[in-house]
Amino acid sequence: MTKELVINDKLTNKICTELMNGIPLARLARQKDMPSLTRIYKEITNNKSFLERINEARRIGAQTYIENAMDELEHADNRNIMIVREKVGLAKWLASKLIPVYGDRQEVKTDTTIEIKWNTNDKDVVDVTPNDVEVGIIKDKQS
Repeated sequence: MTKELVINDKLTNKICTELMNGIPLARLARQKDMPSLTRIYKEITNNKSFLERINEARRIGAQTYIENAMDELEHADNRNIMIVREKVGLAKWLASKLIPVYGDRQEVKTDTTIEIKWNTNDKDVVDVTPNDVEVGIIKDKQS
């Protein structure tokens, strides 16, 4: 049984730096000096600030991945063009999910609060009810 690594600030910085460089979290967790993927996911679940840092690092890493895929596409030849196209497709998909600028949906935030107020004084209120109205029924004027 191996000792479980404690995720401190130094290790968090290293994980985030690697994620920003486009290295997937699963590959990072396989490295000798890194905590296991399960341990990282536990920390993500229990620590909101760690979750925020990981998510931001993943967004930046997606941008890095896009740039690397574009570079590979520029240098592709007939033998590897299909693999490069798949990488570009994956990069586009990642970008649409992680980076709002590249997303398919546009988010419009609006304030939908409606407030209705009546400001009237009693002296300004005019009673327009007819005099011959009795409990909601108008009296027959012929009787």
